[in-house]
Amino acid sequence: MALWNRLRRLFGVKPKVAVAEKRALSILTYHHHLPLELKERSCFRDGTVTNTVESFEQQMAWLRDNGYATMKLAELEDYMKGVEMEVSRKLMITFDDGHLSVARYCYDILKRHGFTAVVFLITGKQPELPVEVLDPDVLQYVSRQEMVAQSDVYEWAAHTHRMHARDEQLVSRLVSSQPAVLREDAAKCRAALGGTEHFCFPFGQYNPRVIDTLVEVGYRYFYSTEDGLAYPDPGHDVHVLRRLNVSPRLTVEQFGRLMARTR
Repeated sequence: MALWNRLRRLFGVKPKVAVAEKRALSILTYHHHLPLELKERSCFRDGTVTNTVESFEQQMAWLRDNGYATMKLAELEDYMKGVEMEVSRKLMITFDDGHLSVARYCYDILKRHGFTAVVFLITGKQPELPVEVLDPDVLQYVSRQEMVAQSDVYEWAAHTHRMHARDEQLVSRLVSSQPAVLREDAAKCRAALGGTEHFCFPFGQYNPRVIDTLVEVGYRYFYSTEDGLAYPDPGHDVHVLRRLNVSPRLTVEQFGRLMARTR
């Protein structure tokens, strides 16, 4: 695919089409979860990406009670290619980083409500076997063993192998690394995840060179931290999707308003 097409997709002005707006898809972004009692006495008490397990339970119940269903990656691919489908009561749930709380807390809640989700994993931080004790003051990660056991609910996609870090100027290693280094890391991550074509940008940072390199490795679907909804884009085979961040400060009522967004 020509670099020009990727640049046009990323930075060109997208026309506002009424039909497309009606088909907008919500992709929710979560990171870390702790039970309220643990969060309140942990170093993540005031964290901007650490939600409570209780709020997650309430939000999933709200989705179920309002008739929502979750979308899996294969269906998302069809949606982006322009396959006609009704998405007014569909959404995708995503978790960035693959924190241990995804396996210990969120899995059971999702399964109980009949939902699936996508977890973007930092594969270089994964232990082979499950961590025995969850430490509320430490970021721990889903193990390879838990991946297999929980694949009835979760799909696993890429968040780099060992590039989830920033330099002193807060620039992501994904952006600052040389193409050959990025290519090696991205290929290692993709191989560990069975050849996924889905990649989430650490810290939301990317540029055309990064996408060009990742496309060479085999990725086609990219997830940003830019606020917004996802739209069908049948004219391209590389897609950058916006998402809706679920802030720890959201009440259930505010969550409902988030889900009511149409653009």
